[in-house]
Amino acid sequence: MRKLALVVAGAVFSFSLLSLQAQRAFAEGDSEAAAPPPAPSMMPPQGPGPVLVPVEEPPPMKQFAIVLNPLATAISRYSIQGEYLPALHHAITLNPFYTHASIKETINGTEADFGSLSGFGGELGYRFYSGSKGPNGFFVGPSFLFASYSQSGGITGTAGTSSSSDSFTSFGGAIDIGGQGVVGPGIVIGGGFGLQWTKNSRSIDTDNLNLASAIIAGGGTRPRFLFSIGYAF
Repeated sequence: MRKLALVVAGAVFSFSLLSLQAQRAFAEGDSEAAAPPPAPSMMPPQGPGPVLVPVEEPPPMKQFAIVLNPLATAISRYSIQGEYLPALHHAITLNPFYTHASIKETINGTEADFGSLSGFGGELGYRFYSGSKGPNGFFVGPSFLFASYSQSGGITGTAGTSSSSDSFTSFGGAIDIGGQGVVGPGIVIGGGFGLQWTKNSRSIDTDNLNLASAIIAGGGTRPRFLFSIGYAF
């Protein structure tokens, strides 16, 4: 009887332990099911970091230019112009030139040769450029002119026709307007027009002279035309 009682007591004790473990597991499952879901985060979603885009710097301003004016050869003037820009939009111009023109005079319908005019001179001026590359864009500016000429052969003056060599000087000013561009690595091309006024140290009658010698020997106000081609750096 004692053994039977021990067996029954052991079975009852084991059943009690199993019951307690089952109740505990069931309670834990209910608490997990009753727990509220986690609240959504209020932080905005984190996107990728800032994108750095390289910024290309504009090319440096070209401060120097050397240009030619082929149109001036039509009046026997050969020149080269240098330009220097100490600051953006502002240019100082220097244009030395050499002139050699035959003196042709029409007498009684016949053209006669009266020698030639030759000399050196120069222009010193200022230009305002509207562009940002250097000597480019719309431009306007004045210049001061000075030249010294010598005459070989005869030329008609206020005292008549003279066959001896002589010399005279010319001074004056001009104002030009136009446009100029800088293409590619520095090719300069442009054009414009202006007005020029000069006064000679002696009076010369130019009514019957050819165009080139009349422009050199005569004074007063005359138009002028520009065509520039060269290089800027």
